Amino acid sequence: MSLKNVILSEIECSSEAFITFERFMTLSLYHPLLGYYQKDVPKVGRRGDFFTSTSVHDVYSRVMARVLINEIQSNEYAPVIVDAGSGDGKFISSFLDEVKFLDHQFYEKLRYFVLESSPYHQQLITNRTKRHPVKIYPSLSSIKKVLPKLNGILFSNELLDAFPVRVIEKQQELVEVCVGLDECNCFTEVYIPCTDPAIKNWMLRHELQLSDGQRIEIPLAMGKWLDEIGAWLANGKVVTVDYGYTNEEWKSPERRRGSLRGYRNHQLIENVLQFPGEMDITTHVHIDAIKKIGLSHGMKWVNCMPQGEFLLKEGLLGFLQQTNPSNPFSEGYKQNRAIRWLAESNQFLVMIQEKRQ
Repeated sequence: MSLKNVILSEIECSSEAFITFERFMTLSLYHPLLGYYQKDVPKVGRRGDFFTSTSVHDVYSRVMARVLINEIQSNEYAPVIVDAGSGDGKFISSFLDEVKFLDHQFYEKLRYFVLESSPYHQQLITNRTKRHPVKIYPSLSSIKKVLPKLNGILFSNELLDAFPVRVIEKQQELVEVCVGLDECNCFTEVYIPCTDPAIKNWMLRHELQLSDGQRIEIPLAMGKWLDEIGAWLANGKVVTVDYGYTNEEWKSPERRRGSLRGYRNHQLIENVLQFPGEMDITTHVHIDAIKKIGLSHGMKWVNCMPQGEFLLKEGLLGFLQQTNPSNPFSEGYKQNRAIRWLAESNQFLVMIQEKRQ
């Protein structure tokens, strides 16, 4: 059975003849057999559907290795890193290569844990990190059995934007945008009065106000994850790399229709209902909510900086190579092009939160 038929069947069997956007995204991205992230096909890089900083060049992971080593050593955190949603393992492999090169004694002490739900990505990570002591866990609940409390650093790169979301819109009243079927049995948007107290509590807690005609995503699943992380962290930092907006930025006219979009074959797909299970679906994260949830768990908001500025501050330009103009396809040229791209990658933000015992 195709994923489209799975979703069709669920809608037809529901008493309301629709499902929430959150449920549609959960099935599209995380269905155990047919979901986009669970399939045994490349998602990132030239053969996939999109690029991330971790896929551009290993210079990114080398800079981040220096950053996180320094964070642990200068703050005397436990030598523990939890990498959440790292994908195909390329980042982890080059990151740990760099740690080993920089400080072999620290490398020997370091415990590197990976949170990854996809069996396909788990296998890729295993294959690419055979020479390193990496431990992989499919869920937060499973890693908590080994680490009841986190002392160290949790790092994620473009994880939060992949959490399923609810969608609301302010018309004459506040409505929730759901997914139903049209007369041709194609997926279509369905509008119902927004009565879910979880959505209203989110808006109240995070002081979110909509103007007439405005649509926005409500990341309840992301909020639940952040609450779990905040309660789990005992002493250390959470380093989050992602794209997002503050409450004030959400008010901008160009964001009136929200941020939900798909990526397929490196093309932007505005209709996220079009290819369930065959494309990435992503949203911008709520920066003020990330900050407030962290504060509610005693996590200090240390920094929020555009990624390009952050990497430049942390020594990115030190990786520039001398090159021969006669060979523009050399490894040195490739690395320098990646450095220029990373230096300008200010659409991403590096958010740092800290909790001290």
